[in-house]
Amino acid sequence: MSTGIEWTDETWNPVTGCTKVSPGCDNCYALTLAERFRGTPGHYFENGFDVQLRPDKLIEPLKWRKPRRIFVNSMSDLFHQDVPGSYIAQVWATMAATPQHTYQVLTKRHGRMRSLLSNPYFRKDVMGWLRQDGHPIPAWPLPNVWLGVSVEDQKRADRRIPALLETPAAVRFLSCEPLLGPVDLTKWLPPISPMDPTTAPKSWSDWTWPDWVPQTVRDQIESFWGPKSARTPQQWMRDMHVQGSHPFGTTVTSGDGFGHNPPQVTGRWVHAWNNVGRLVHDDGSFSYTSFSQRAIREQRRLNWIICGGESGPKSRPMHPDWARNLRDQCLQANVPFFFKQWGNWAPPDPEHGNSVFDYVTNDDRVQVVNDHGVRLGRPWPGWRVQDGTRDAAVMRRYAKHAAGRLLDGRTWDQYPQQHESREKKGNIA
Repeated sequence: MSTGIEWTDETWNPVTGCTKVSPGCDNCYALTLAERFRGTPGHYFENGFDVQLRPDKLIEPLKWRKPRRIFVNSMSDLFHQDVPGSYIAQVWATMAATPQHTYQVLTKRHGRMRSLLSNPYFRKDVMGWLRQDGHPIPAWPLPNVWLGVSVEDQKRADRRIPALLETPAAVRFLSCEPLLGPVDLTKWLPPISPMDPTTAPKSWSDWTWPDWVPQTVRDQIESFWGPKSARTPQQWMRDMHVQGSHPFGTTVTSGDGFGHNPPQVTGRWVHAWNNVGRLVHDDGSFSYTSFSQRAIREQRRLNWIICGGESGPKSRPMHPDWARNLRDQCLQANVPFFFKQWGNWAPPDPEHGNSVFDYVTNDDRVQVVNDHGVRLGRPWPGWRVQDGTRDAAVMRRYAKHAAGRLLDGRTWDQYPQQHESREKKGNIA
């Protein structure tokens, strides 16, 4: 089914109905929609939002020839306790049989997701359905299935993200919507590199070595990557990324040399080529070391972050700094960031950039929102200098389409690179 959800192309609902499990569910749009028709004879949602299997929908993606991103169960949670594991295996078999599509599976039932998808009998069940229908056996985990969990606040992040990272998946993502509080993702994102490959200079004349890199290391790298080779610093950085190297400048503990079980040493990482790097120590000396592309790529990290505010008549405002903080964490860690929407609350600014701190009005649609998401009332003269309001923001209630999708004057529509998830194939734990 076509959809207005900004980060996908299609929705597919082999199950409908759900039950609430956390504060992010409080104003569920799907529940509101379905319950309107409870008791209406013959209607698709005659049973309201009760969990209901829809086996007639299982083959729907097989009819879609054009590749697309498909959000699985926008009207339910596939890992709800009332959905049999054998039925989830059939859903997985359909996804395996349609590798042209990319499936986005999002859940709040992180525990069941982890236990089911880590169970070898589940995989066996999926393969059984594929053999029965004559489909080829794919790599595992399925390279065209992205797994995500909903994270509305730090408590849910701490609870759900570890389970996601312990689950076999080609791509792991978060939907921080509705975002109801600040969330620190630092420990689950890739290490921050002091050097961003996308902004590295395109010529060696514009390149400046950091002071901590010894001259010997500089000369060795420039002998292969330098001006005479017609290669650029940006190409060097990208090569590190493609080979699965540690980010440039990050602190790494690795083997000193290439022998069997070499002693471990710690230093700043400078990759050269062919899985060989240098660890620069605090005293300016360095060690040669190697790295395993597979081991580094198998580090379980988050690959994509979606962020959005809440919409609906009872929507709760998202403080702008919560969204900015998530965006900045993603930018620092080179993780794609997607800003879905403000919802029904946005800063009263034409471009939804900085909040208008001195905005004073009698309009009840305009509210001071503190850094805990609590509405304190209409802006009053001098509110910003009072205790409890210094980190607050002015927010205004809009229609969802009027609030828009601009964060600091621009849209953020980044996705994981599809080829990266396909490259991983069976190499992901």
